[in-house]
Amino acid sequence: MDNIEAFYDEWCQKIADAKTPEEFIAHFREHVYDHYDRHNRAGETSLMIWMVGVFNFMHIFEKKFPDITYGDMLFKLCTYHENHEGEGPEPPFDIDQFMEWYDGDIKAFYKSRIKCKI
Repeated sequence: MDNIEAFYDEWCQKIADAKTPEEFIAHFREHVYDHYDRHNRAGETSLMIWMVGVFNFMHIFEKKFPDITYGDMLFKLCTYHENHEGEGPEPPFDIDQFMEWYDGDIKAFYKSRIKCKI
């Protein structure tokens, strides 16, 4: 079993291909709430098992939605930071400069529907 990463990656791709986005989201919602509630009461190892499940979801989502980029994710973090000042650490770069430079579907959505300075 020397090829753990390859086996994992291939299986996650098969799972991603097998379900609709709606099915994944429904299962993820159940996992986030019901499973967390159950695991959170059982100690640190149980909580780690729940977190592994979350990481599995994230990897499968990466396979299901390969068009999402780091730029998209960074833009979303920037919009969150703008709307929740004082929460969390300051970013290690100029948010305004990045948001002006970034170009993608998520920015277009925000410009058309949500008020944020971009």
